[in-house]
Amino acid sequence: MASNTKNINPWEWDVRVRERNVRRGILDEKDIEKHLSQLPDAADQAESVGIAQPALGGRED
Repeated sequence: MASNTKNINPWEWDVRVRERNVRRGILDEKDIEKHLSQLPDAADQAESVGIAQPALGGRED
């Protein structure tokens, strides 16, 4: 029995290389949408961290 599921390595989903993978045909928009819909929502486990970012708005002395 053949499967329509692509065998895609986890690093190929990385947002830093995803566009390249789409251009090469490794991924398509439907693959990305399906993958994102299957990710668990971990928002309740997130913690805010306040770090000064001088490059975004000046310098804090």
